[in-house]
Amino acid sequence: MALDKDSLRSSASSRGASPRIDGTLAERISAAAESFTPADRRIADILISTNMLAGLETIVKLAQRSNVSGPTVLRFSAKLGFAGFADFQDAIRRDLHERLLSPLDLYGRTRAGNSGLVANAKEIFCAGVGRTLDRLNEATLARVAELLVNPARSIYFVGGRFTHHFAEILWGHVYQMRPKAYILRSGAVSVRDLLVDLGRRDVLVAFDVRRYSSDTIEFAELAKARRASVVLFTDTLLSPIARVATQVLTCDVDAPSPYDSMVPCLALVEVVIAAIAERSGATGRRRIAEIERLRATRAGRARPEED
Repeated sequence: MALDKDSLRSSASSRGASPRIDGTLAERISAAAESFTPADRRIADILISTNMLAGLETIVKLAQRSNVSGPTVLRFSAKLGFAGFADFQDAIRRDLHERLLSPLDLYGRTRAGNSGLVANAKEIFCAGVGRTLDRLNEATLARVAELLVNPARSIYFVGGRFTHHFAEILWGHVYQMRPKAYILRSGAVSVRDLLVDLGRRDVLVAFDVRRYSSDTIEFAELAKARRASVVLFTDTLLSPIARVATQVLTCDVDAPSPYDSMVPCLALVEVVIAAIAERSGATGRRRIAEIERLRATRAGRARPEED
């Protein structure tokens, strides 16, 4: 199972708290994870690793895949708040439909609100950032930061049509704190060609939110096949990359416009940057200081105040 178990932990404050019964199926699994038995976790692993598609099979087939009994599958769906297995499958179909929505589809869903666009946007953005950070636990954040700060690993960053901007933002900060950090862009050398340098000690950081990028998905799968670790930033419906990811960080995408919001994702990136800076310590500070010194140098000569 590639998805880190802590990314499925409940955001409830204590063990045994009642799970939420709203949200996407991935969110329901996350909310109920503290109450899972080992058999439940096997079912959750199968669902996540197949991007929920295994849940559209019969109870018998899902039970066989998970090496559990049929009644265990039914109890699992009940723990997620579903009255029956048919409701469980309906939720999967709704999630799959949401993944395929285009801006044109979302035009009819734009919420003007009664308080005006600015007030409505404030409410949506603040709630989205809040939910995003509520799902991020300290253990997962620490593991992601450790992967990205380790100088023995080369780090590669890739994104999609819009999310490549976040890949570049995170790369730009990481590069200041440690060497061997690379942003992947197509040019004279194909992005696929860069796979030749990826190995088991390296990390691919992939940004992929709905509508998911087939190129990014394929690249992540190939990187995993070369035994690289994969850190995924995605939305709550989960990019297919989640099935091969070592760590998964999710963000909300609700927006006051027909387009998915990038605000919560940026907040998530900022928190990761803060965690990396904290772990970099004096080593990162020295590198940043050297970069600043070089920036202050013109044509190989230091500024007068540095002579």
